[in-house]
Amino acid sequence: MDAHHRRLAFAVLVVLVLAVPTSGCLDRIFGGDDDAPDRSSWAFDMIKITNMNEDGYRGEGIIVGIVDTGINTGNDLASFTVIDWLDLIEDKDEPYDDHGHGTHVAGIISGKGDLRGGAPLARLIVVKALNSEGTGTDANVAEGIDHCNDNGAHVICLSLGGRARFLNLGSQTTDACNRAIDDGVIVVAAAGNDGENDDDDVSTPADVEDVIAVGAVDRDRKIAPFSSAGDNEGPIDYPLIEPDPGDRVDPDKKPEVVAPGVGIVSAYKGDNAAKVSGTSQATAFMAACAALAVEAEPDYQRSDRDGVDRFKDALMESASKNPGQNTPHDDHYGYGLVDTVSLVSKL
Repeated sequence: MDAHHRRLAFAVLVVLVLAVPTSGCLDRIFGGDDDAPDRSSWAFDMIKITNMNEDGYRGEGIIVGIVDTGINTGNDLASFTVIDWLDLIEDKDEPYDDHGHGTHVAGIISGKGDLRGGAPLARLIVVKALNSEGTGTDANVAEGIDHCNDNGAHVICLSLGGRARFLNLGSQTTDACNRAIDDGVIVVAAAGNDGENDDDDVSTPADVEDVIAVGAVDRDRKIAPFSSAGDNEGPIDYPLIEPDPGDRVDPDKKPEVVAPGVGIVSAYKGDNAAKVSGTSQATAFMAACAALAVEAEPDYQRSDRDGVDRFKDALMESASKNPGQNTPHDDHYGYGLVDTVSLVSKL
């Protein structure tokens, strides 16, 4: 290994020590004495989850894995069906969430009650891999992904991210994602919240080839300023190799899609709800969409990597174009806004 690639390998080892959640902006917490907040119905309507629910699809029989800060199962505004729990931080036997982020994500996916999620009948595997500050190790996130995969998850939601810009050098989280994808699991991850800092790509593990990277738009379908753009010509230049192995090709250009991620209301710590903005929330909407899609089309339930590739082809072809986005792919908007009904029709 020459000196240049030794430096690259060292960089990967350093930047992946912490997998920092893309938790975005906490706009407001609704306390127990406040009026019950709206569940952001506009967001479920925008990506046609509402249409799927009205047609009878609510995630029945589908298992969604969530690797995050945990889950608050005692919130009066939303309840959950948690079939498996693993705490990699404090090794507690009962589910909890000392941050709030994981509960917010879970509420969007499968909350039941006043703050109902997009796939309320989906069962959850929840792994607490991030601590009360919202950080965790690459090893813990990877173990969480493997745990979800080993216990039958059809979809894994990773509303978190770190920084690793170099292809083919690997990380534990990347390897765990690829193991799950080999088993036919649909893995979705947050593009990242570095858009306003002019960062150079989506976060890891959203940058993994067959992971679905999700950016955020507001209720007017305009890209959120914080939503990270993709670098689809690759971080390393290989001038003597054609095609350049660093370049991304369809349907794996990043991000793949966008979903609502601005001012999203969901369950939170205690008996509270919170309004939060971030690509984490957009990722949760994509996870709910995926749960409904594989419920509707069972052939995509833990098939193999080829099944994931076909799912991504359909996602690319069915995405709804946003005003002002470049086509067929935009480094901010991806292939467009996820459209759950159209996705199912393409599968």
